[in-house]
Amino acid sequence: MLEKIVNISAGSDYKHASKPGKYIKIAHYLSEYHPTGNDSISLSPATGFLSILGWKLKKIKSNKDIIQVGFTFDSLDFSTDLNPNDINQLHRLEYIIRFLLGNHEGSSELIAKFTSVVDPDRQDGNQIKVDLPEMKGFFDFLHTSYGYKSDLSAETYEVRKLFSEAQFKLADEFNYLNKNIIVFVEKYLSTKINVAREKDNKNSRLDLNSLQIRKT
Repeated sequence: MLEKIVNISAGSDYKHASKPGKYIKIAHYLSEYHPTGNDSISLSPATGFLSILGWKLKKIKSNKDIIQVGFTFDSLDFSTDLNPNDINQLHRLEYIIRFLLGNHEGSSELIAKFTSVVDPDRQDGNQIKVDLPEMKGFFDFLHTSYGYKSDLSAETYEVRKLFSEAQFKLADEFNYLNKNIIVFVEKYLSTKINVAREKDNKNSRLDLNSLQIRKT
């Protein structure tokens, strides 16, 4: 497993690859990581940064077209994709989030897809561990209130109402995720990411794109 990992250090020739077109060259040298057994990964300082946050890296897969990152944090499972060729035009991140729920009737899994606007005025990541009470509370309330309704989706009235009430505080938690995902990828690629400001600023900071609760 570990022989597949390419460690791009801060002293690498690729640390200055912030110019357009160099991401294809960078991505050529990146590989794939899936933790199995007692395998570990050494992508310092990128993984050192995650350990400060308390995030556990589950997957990182890179090629010339996509960077896929998966991690767990505060009992939530996250995955997001970035395009290395458009990384300096980044203005939104899309997340797939899985949350395992349990009660006396058994366990279930909530799967939600969100799109979050990346703050172009961001500073470097928080570099501290922060819990996500609004996100977990939102998911728990959905499960407790609506359970396994077959017609439950991101477009149902109940879900939209609850989301609109929680949207502002949820957006703050996603802002925390965005900042630290970007810092992690910057350390992984040894480069700097410039976040683009959206031309249409009428769009919301956070969108709930899909939602599903299923028994496991």
